[in-house]
Amino acid sequence: MKILLYTDLTIRPDQLFWHRDLGLLTQAFRDLGHEAYLVVHLATEPSPPTAISNELDHTREQPCVAQQGLPRPSVVGPLPTFAPSHIPTSAASSKIKNPKSSIQDDPVFWVSQQDVRDPIWWQSQKPDLVILGLWTRPKYDPIRRAALSATPRVIERADSDGMRTASCGLLTYAKRRFDYFRDRTFRWPSPLSFLASIFYSSTSILATPWIEYRLRKTLRLLPSILVETPRATALWKSLATRLGADPEKIHCVPHPIQTDIFKFDPSIPKKNQIISVGRWDSYQKNLPLLLKTLRTFLDKNPSWTSLVIGSGLPAKSPHPQITFLPPTDPTQLARHMQKSKIFLSSSRYESFGLASAEALVCACAVVGIPIFFGQSNNLSALESPSFGSTFTLLIGKLQHVADANTPSKSPMTILPEFSPQKIVLHLIELFTSNG
Repeated sequence: MKILLYTDLTIRPDQLFWHRDLGLLTQAFRDLGHEAYLVVHLATEPSPPTAISNELDHTREQPCVAQQGLPRPSVVGPLPTFAPSHIPTSAASSKIKNPKSSIQDDPVFWVSQQDVRDPIWWQSQKPDLVILGLWTRPKYDPIRRAALSATPRVIERADSDGMRTASCGLLTYAKRRFDYFRDRTFRWPSPLSFLASIFYSSTSILATPWIEYRLRKTLRLLPSILVETPRATALWKSLATRLGADPEKIHCVPHPIQTDIFKFDPSIPKKNQIISVGRWDSYQKNLPLLLKTLRTFLDKNPSWTSLVIGSGLPAKSPHPQITFLPPTDPTQLARHMQKSKIFLSSSRYESFGLASAEALVCACAVVGIPIFFGQSNNLSALESPSFGSTFTLLIGKLQHVADANTPSKSPMTILPEFSPQKIVLHLIELFTSNG
């Protein structure tokens, strides 16, 4: 079976992301014997030095191009190159020279914006299945129509927490829109960013009829939509019903994680350590709340330490029991999680909480905003929805979990939920049902 996995990212060859998202799914399909290709756009800017490994934990409504709290996109190891047969004519004919490497056969199609909007390009590839990472944004409908001209089996990943329009919950939606725009204007002068975010949130609410009119067309166009958590899936199904679209085309499928790396290791002893991972220069990740919570907790619990990993951290730690580390590769991150008892998230919102899921399968207790993992009922109750990211609630939950001293009791029962192989098999079932 030939599968194309497309997302609207413009990246360099050294920024490919085989460790997560559509890149990880591409590899999983190929591991099962399918002819799968990641489809992205080729950037023209020069490559930076490769001495440091960088990755990221993405924000909602942004491309998921790396992981683990590291700046986007990733720069890991030697720069790959690509077999000419994997490069479409539009990219192969450009003047961009791919860097040289011993890797010759990465499964990538480098395409132009015109290619993915052209039905002829999709038809020439003869795909059996197309998976899109386009966040259900209506502006991508021309790409969806072009892909559908080649196969009726098109699946799109929403990468959404379910707060798609104001009718999903007015107050929550207003705050999401405010936080979303604050995150993107965080480097502006604070008063300007604050006022602009209020304006953006208010405008989004007033534009709800227009947003839902366009979204209705997108939902009716797509044969299948993947949403990452049960709660978000329920919100999407309700929204689809209100908009006159079929709610049965919406399916709960979590993000895959590298379950061969992130897993419980009983030979590694747990210690009284709290780990947090993120892009800490992001408003969404809420570093001030994290540090305030950690300082208060550690002052009362001197036997505990904290490890904060990611980009955008201050030059100096504010507490002797808090250690800052720069972005690290997945193998090192997994080892840190395997040694830690608690994963602490201070995020204002998450569509899925990838780092939380990775910590969970490493047998960490997860403390933070209510995030619901997996598709099984026993997984959906891991966090109480009464616990939000305000300081009082967060420090209370953290102290409660530390006192209980009970990390995840059965991480191996959770592990299959995030396995790339299991998720790929689920997608193949959707492929069959869309036939």
